[in-house]
Amino acid sequence: MTTVLTRLLGEPVHNVGLIVGTSVIATITVLSLSKLAFSRSLPQKIIPSPRETQLPRLSKEEQEALPYPPDAFPGARDAVSPYGTIRVYEWGPETGRKVLLIHGISTPCVALGGIARGLVEKGCRVMLFDLWGRGYSDMIDLPLDSRLYTTEILLAITSSSLPWTPGGFSLVGYSLGGGVAADFASYFPAMVNSLVLLAPAGLVRPYHYSWATRAAYKNPLPDSFLEWLTKRRMGGGSTYKPMTKTGDQDHPTTGEELKGNRDYKFESAVLTTNNSKSDVTVADVVQWQINNHEGFIKSFMSSVRHASIEEKHETWTKLSTRKDKVLIIVGSTDPVIIAKELHEDAGSTIGYDNLEWREIDSGHEFPVSKGDETVAVISEVWGL
Repeated sequence: MTTVLTRLLGEPVHNVGLIVGTSVIATITVLSLSKLAFSRSLPQKIIPSPRETQLPRLSKEEQEALPYPPDAFPGARDAVSPYGTIRVYEWGPETGRKVLLIHGISTPCVALGGIARGLVEKGCRVMLFDLWGRGYSDMIDLPLDSRLYTTEILLAITSSSLPWTPGGFSLVGYSLGGGVAADFASYFPAMVNSLVLLAPAGLVRPYHYSWATRAAYKNPLPDSFLEWLTKRRMGGGSTYKPMTKTGDQDHPTTGEELKGNRDYKFESAVLTTNNSKSDVTVADVVQWQINNHEGFIKSFMSSVRHASIEEKHETWTKLSTRKDKVLIIVGSTDPVIIAKELHEDAGSTIGYDNLEWREIDSGHEFPVSKGDETVAVISEVWGL
């Protein structure tokens, strides 16, 4: 074989390996560039939400019976953009303090309904919206990173009939939404009058990702297989793998959540909407998304891969220059965002003197299950 290659290439035997290796690398490079150029030439795919795929087939009564009804909150609108349509809700006194709330990775904005209603009762003007691929917002086939989430925030606030800029607004982010909110506030500090982070992502320590999680989400496994696996884990019915109460290097917890394993306390938390039903839980809404939103699993996977969940220390350090203190509220028994770790990491980035730190006796679900208590803490700090 070596002799044949030598004759064909006209090179000494000892250079054959180098030539073959270089040829292989060159071929792979050409194919990769061709694939990249081809993919860039294709229009990005917008995956419609249940607003288009499910609601038209349902009667008014059937719509109201959904775990997440389209009239869940007052002031519903659909903001159309080149990236797809975003479901937005806005209500409360027009002259009140403007507050934008951003939900987490798996449950749409309905998860923050209790907090939103409580703030409206305090005289605030609130806005909620569904992140890309959740609830009634479309999914775009682009990486869901800080750039696309920042764009979504700007699209949501500019869809309002009221001016949310340049006067600015208060920003409240929960879990993944906390990481998104921290990103936005670091880039647009003048827009954000006050920042509240509820069990926020962004500084999750690397060891909370198990090796299996990293292998699944950080390596190039086929998307179709990963979607099937994630959907199977998240839509597993009554069987679930409970998460441990605390996390350390030997017992990672965030990784379990990101793989789709479920926290019973979080899933059983009851949601607050306009609907007279009072028994709709987080699990009900997540299952509804799995069954009816083609872009939901894709958005979950893309957020794990690209959104601000871990190692955002540089971004959080920018928050240290804010004129106001950053309010961080955590659950003392949260198995996902460990209070002690976050306090240390937020203190080392934002600075302890720039923090307003509060803990609620609860797990990761406290913004859903203890909305009144959360609003009370926010109101105290804001002086409402």
